[in-house]
Parts: sequence; structure tokens; C-alpha cells
Amino acid sequence: MEGGQAVRTSTETLIAAMHILATEIQSDDGAANAAVAEAAERLAEQHMRINQLEQENDAMRADLLLWNKAGIGFTTEDKP
Repeated sequence: MEGGQAVRTSTETLIAAMHILATEIQSDDGAANAAVAEAAERLAEQHMRINQLEQENDAMRADLLLWNKAGIGFTTEDKP
């Protein structure tokens, strides 16, 4: 796309399309089908892990905000 940003497909849609392609590709030895199926599976696993890490990060940030409001601070400096 010239002069603008290309529209990005959602990860879920991309994964679904890759699963469909994995079954629809015409390949004599099935290598292309297997490669696309594996890529779809890996993308799905990474997408789930990223979502999990984002949720954990959000929870830790919320805890940190609460600790800061409560005056509970952490430092890397040695205490006397």
C-alpha cells in the first residue's frame, strides 16, 4: 500500500486461514501442507503465550500500583 499503512489481519483470522490452507494446498508429498499446518500451530501457541504473559504483566503492574499507593517500595540499594 502506497502512502498509508496496510491493514493487518487479526492473529486469530490468520491462524484459521493457515489451518484451511494446510488442508487445501495441492501437494504431491504433503510437505507444503505439513509446513503450513506446523506454522499455524506454532503461531497459535505463541499467540496464547503472549496473551498469558500480557495478562500476568497487567496483574503485576496493578499490584505495583497498589504497593506504591500503600507506600510499600522496593529498592536495589543495600540497607545500613
